[in-house]
Amino acid sequence: MKLYFLPAVILLINVFLLSSCKKYTASDAAFFIRANPVSVKTNTLTQGSGSSKITDLFLYVNGQFQGVYPVGNLMPIITKNQKVTINAFAGIKNNGISSTRISWTFYNYITLDTLVESGKSVDYPFTFSYAPGVIFEWIEDFDSQAHSAFTIRPSSSTYSDTKSFKIAQPADCFKGKSIEMDITGDSSRAQLESNIGYPLPIGSSDVYLELNYKCTIPFSVGVIADSDPATLRPAIVVNAQPNWNKIYIQLSSAVSQAPTGVNYKIYFAMLKTDPNTYPKMFLDNIKLIHF
Repeated sequence: MKLYFLPAVILLINVFLLSSCKKYTASDAAFFIRANPVSVKTNTLTQGSGSSKITDLFLYVNGQFQGVYPVGNLMPIITKNQKVTINAFAGIKNNGISSTRISWTFYNYITLDTLVESGKSVDYPFTFSYAPGVIFEWIEDFDSQAHSAFTIRPSSSTYSDTKSFKIAQPADCFKGKSIEMDITGDSSRAQLESNIGYPLPIGSSDVYLELNYKCTIPFSVGVIADSDPATLRPAIVVNAQPNWNKIYIQLSSAVSQAPTGVNYKIYFAMLKTDPNTYPKMFLDNIKLIHF
């Protein structure tokens, strides 16, 4: 197996291609391949956790687009009894939304040069890696300096009346340490912000936050520009999720909103609407990335 970097000029493929298919005749010689397992390999010091949520594979055979296949499905490969080159691109749910599946250009695509006997079905591990052009502005796994990455808005703030956050109990953690923010007592709002702002490209669609999380109520994620520090710029509201989940959040629109800034803080905010509940939010493996 060989890995190659796909140039940035390759366009994202819309989700309607999920329904595309081809009809194969009996004279076509084909085998079937299933990606098993699918994973991401990282340099943990410079790229953080290998946690991922690849849901689909965008498949090309001999340079021709063949279709989009959910991970775990068998993928037919027409060979005509000849060696073929397979290129597979990782696909994700943009902002965690099933109807907005895209090819994830932050990962290299995988190339297989192979010849398999017609009619055979094979499982093959698909291991992706980050493309060399990816810029990691912020990586935080909370394992070494768990309280240094965030500031909680002062209790006097209109955005937060919660005073602290903490390291989660081991049973609630994803891997290693995770952080937990609760809304207790008479408090109704809580907001975490990154301690510092980060320079992010304006007008680019490739500005993302990767995140592992679980939560008992929805929470919002967005940015705060240094040009307008009193204004929250929400990017998405993340739905309640009782189990740990992975999400890729596009920050592009929030970052490019006028007046644009030089540096941007990242925030996470919860609002309690039921006084009889005590909401909790857990975060881990935060990555702020762009090209």
